[in-house]
Amino acid sequence: MDHTKKLFALFQQKTKLFFRYLAVQRADALENSHLAKLPTELLQQVANDLPLASAVSFSLSCRYIHLLIGTQYLESLATADHEKLVFLKLIEHDLQNQIVCNSCRKLHRMQDARKYTHIRALLVVEPDCIIDDRMAMVTSFIHDTFSTTIFKMAMKHHHHFGDDSQSRRLLNLLSEKLHSDAWGAFVRKQKVECRIKNGSLFTSKRTAFHGTCTDVERRSIRVSICGHLEFKSIGRPAGLCVITSYPLLSEEKWSMLLRCENSTNRNEASRDLCSELHQCRYCRTEYKAGFEHDDGCNIKFTITIWKDLGQGPETEEWRAHFRLQGRLSVPQPIQFHGGEIAAVFQLRGTELGHR
Repeated sequence: MDHTKKLFALFQQKTKLFFRYLAVQRADALENSHLAKLPTELLQQVANDLPLASAVSFSLSCRYIHLLIGTQYLESLATADHEKLVFLKLIEHDLQNQIVCNSCRKLHRMQDARKYTHIRALLVVEPDCIIDDRMAMVTSFIHDTFSTTIFKMAMKHHHHFGDDSQSRRLLNLLSEKLHSDAWGAFVRKQKVECRIKNGSLFTSKRTAFHGTCTDVERRSIRVSICGHLEFKSIGRPAGLCVITSYPLLSEEKWSMLLRCENSTNRNEASRDLCSELHQCRYCRTEYKAGFEHDDGCNIKFTITIWKDLGQGPETEEWRAHFRLQGRLSVPQPIQFHGGEIAAVFQLRGTELGHR
């Protein structure tokens, strides 16, 4: 509450300065308007009949109306969370470099986008939007550093200005450069790329695990493909599979046994294998798995995941990527042409190097 009061006081102070500036710089905006001829009581009645967010906008529309109506609606807005969001979304249309954050209930500037990355959030007090992303498993089902706040920034800026340097900067913040880290006995290499096409955000995440045959048997690997599918390794005999992750939809979608060169039947040894392109039945996700095995029993298996996240976090395309609330809830199947999402990234490769 104290934070809200401070914000209100600051906003009120800036409003007074703004209207003082207008008084010096320009004539009354209502000089030729019929509104200026209406009695004060009637203007008050108009404001009273409006929703709170609209009444605040009306009171700030010009200096004359602001002086007549006062700050009563603005003061009421400080304690009305829903109406505050409605008001912020009204003024957001005129602020090309800011977006409304539903979680933080404030405006975020695009020039401060780095503050809302998950890597940056580890060093400072986390904004509510970062916490909400984690609670909604955005970082699990999309990728580790994905931010819905920057997603909204990128889509809004691209809508206004196209593929300029700022759009590319925001897309880079949503992406991940090729990096390596330890994953138990494995070395994991991962790269994520984001692109905007036809008004939607597309992601390509390619993850490679490098290890040995025995590593697969000793250490289980699980990777979320989306809210409905998982890619995982299985023990003895070692293998890889993709399964549905809903209890009521348990089904194996793809599997492969990994037969080692040390097998008694050397003809059964697995070499380079690759699955066909598959797609999720419940969200706009496509994926492909691959496996490489050399003579020294070194293995590398990869999973590439392509997603169409839609135009923003408020769209049906976005919500479909996540699990429904309720343990027994079952998502509705969707249909789309196979390969249309992966095709967005065909022009430039995302190859990961060998170990």
